[in-house]
Amino acid sequence: MSHHPSPVLLGRRRFLEVAAAFGAVLAVPLDAAIARRGEVAESELTDWIFIDQAGTVTLGLCQPEVGQGSYTVLPSILAEELDADWPAVAVRWVMGRDAYKIQFRNEKPSQKEGASTSTTKLYARLRTAGAAARIMLVSAAATRWGVPPGQCETRDGWVHNRVTGEKLAYGTLAPDAAKLPVPSDPPLKDRSAFRLIGKSLPRRDTAAKTNGSAIFGLDVTLPDMLNAAIRIAPAIGGWLVAVRNEAEVLKQPGVRHILKLDDAVIAVADRYWQAQRAIDLLDVVFSAGENGHLSTALIDNLAEAGLEAEIGVPALSQGDALKIIGQHPDRVIESRFSVPHLAHAAMEPMNATVHVQKDRVDVWGSIQSTDATVTAVAKICGMHEDQVHLHVGFLGGSFGGKIVPAFVAQAARAAKALGRPVKLIRTREMDIQHDHFRPNNKGRLRAVLDAEGYPLAVHARVCGQSLFATTRPNWLTKTPLGDYDESMVDGLYQQTYAIPNFHVDVIQTPLPIPVYFMRSVGSSAGVLFWESFITDLAHHAGIDQYAYRRHLLRNYPAGLRVLDAAAQAAGWDRPAGPDIARGIAFNTYFGRGGSFVSECAEVVELKRVGDRWKVARVVCAMDAGLVVNHNTFNAQIQGGIGFALTSALKSEITFRDGAAEQSNFVDYPLLSIAEMPEIVPVIVESDRPPQGAGEIMVAPLAPAISQALLHATGRRPDRMPFRAEWFQARA
Repeated sequence: MSHHPSPVLLGRRRFLEVAAAFGAVLAVPLDAAIARRGEVAESELTDWIFIDQAGTVTLGLCQPEVGQGSYTVLPSILAEELDADWPAVAVRWVMGRDAYKIQFRNEKPSQKEGASTSTTKLYARLRTAGAAARIMLVSAAATRWGVPPGQCETRDGWVHNRVTGEKLAYGTLAPDAAKLPVPSDPPLKDRSAFRLIGKSLPRRDTAAKTNGSAIFGLDVTLPDMLNAAIRIAPAIGGWLVAVRNEAEVLKQPGVRHILKLDDAVIAVADRYWQAQRAIDLLDVVFSAGENGHLSTALIDNLAEAGLEAEIGVPALSQGDALKIIGQHPDRVIESRFSVPHLAHAAMEPMNATVHVQKDRVDVWGSIQSTDATVTAVAKICGMHEDQVHLHVGFLGGSFGGKIVPAFVAQAARAAKALGRPVKLIRTREMDIQHDHFRPNNKGRLRAVLDAEGYPLAVHARVCGQSLFATTRPNWLTKTPLGDYDESMVDGLYQQTYAIPNFHVDVIQTPLPIPVYFMRSVGSSAGVLFWESFITDLAHHAGIDQYAYRRHLLRNYPAGLRVLDAAAQAAGWDRPAGPDIARGIAFNTYFGRGGSFVSECAEVVELKRVGDRWKVARVVCAMDAGLVVNHNTFNAQIQGGIGFALTSALKSEITFRDGAAEQSNFVDYPLLSIAEMPEIVPVIVESDRPPQGAGEIMVAPLAPAISQALLHATGRRPDRMPFRAEWFQARA
């Protein structure tokens, strides 16, 4: 793959000129100025920092901008330690070096965005790179002036001589600084000296995304480019049997080629609408294969049977929970819960543009995992990975779905067959029906309470399709009783509540459904199960929900701080009023492989409007360590709650005859702007470095809504999505 950082941004209007000038290589839209390599000499100080003699400081970005703010947050960390002039810096996409890779669990390091790890994993690395470059620039200036480095200071892209008042621009010093060794352990700034980190900086991509100059995968246009549409076998694991009218469709205006894959057919044409019309006209025969019998009823029955199994694979066994529960059958409180498969359904559907040439392949598109894409494309095109060059622009959402490069592979096959650049776009229908879905899960929780009404013993069982078994078998945890998938018990088995006797076990129901990680992974199910069950226990004991959770968090001060902050901001100590119902939920989110720990508490307020209850207000308190940018952090909270509301109230993928039944937003709806509640972010900062902040706010929302509905209507939903009838007010 390309090891030289590539340029980063251009507007739509200028694209064709620039593409021609660079041999049809797209400059990714991550800055307002076009980086023209070769026009101005550029010096590389570290893997991340490039300064030309005109004085432009360019900061490298190795994580895709999916909407989460990477394009602003990560470069600002570099700029902080570098003492760059933040408004004047440029940003460009970089890839291919070890410095840009992150290790996920026990995988080899790779370059991809996911698991709330971008800022967590790169924070120290970027600070070190910025500080190292700053020391190199100071050393170069001190040498020119013949003074000790301690006589120099840096500010806004200049090195100043404290004694003489002279100053030298970074652009002037960069060629000399680049010749110096890179310090491996430079001293870092004290937090009290931060000018950028910890502030509320505007996003750098707002203007481009507002005025239409930002380039997403769908916007890519290359000279001599063809367009492709695809139809995939409806049933999971199905295959292509025949195309009956290929010759007739090839006579349609603009249609260039019909490409038959094992499980799909691709039409390639001059224009996208011509390709899609060709797909619609094709008389295609698919076989449903061995999964044609698959249905939601079957999936639910398998999971229900698992809940009733005699034993499961233990993920946690603390104390004598099973014994205590078995000794007191008359005191057992039991609740059951269910969550369905979900589609990622990002606003920008899957798309990729590929150009296969004799000795290189260029790929543009909505790419979240660069290394996986490079590997897949190199294999298809019969080239070495160093011959694959990615050009990553803005992604119109992903939530984990665009990590899997299946759509890029399809575009690569079409481009290889045609010998010209090909842009392939999946329709919304293809995108939703052929997603790698979030797995289903069912939960059964049982408890015996002590004399004060708190959990003495708890047995939690989760049953469903295993994400790890399907995608990462080497991530399964091995036990004498079998392997288990820790993502199935996220929010359950790593517990910060004080439960003296606690047993958590897992039963997998293998399914052929393609699945993958989705924002909040298993915690969106596990926290629903757990916090809703805690609601049931508190309700049974007649104890206030907030007070109940405070008692359970008595040994976890970090959690208490966040829970108290949410309750205080929501005014929990004051009566809610006759037309307001409230619910509270808490979550400690453990990053995969122990990469971070974050805490979140949410209070949901339902408001009665006529004969219905609606979600009117959400207070979200979070401790995710040092907050690099308060602006993007608050946006994460707001966007995460909107995402969580969609899942809680609307989202469900069902299966019939081996295929997903939903196809577009008409039957897989998203939350509308009018349905978005008031959101009150509460930042609970701590002395820790940045922790994961992109997913933790998702999971507590549904159980907080569920609890509020219990207070409002006397009933608590136990299956997502929560249907409209649950929000019907009592007469």
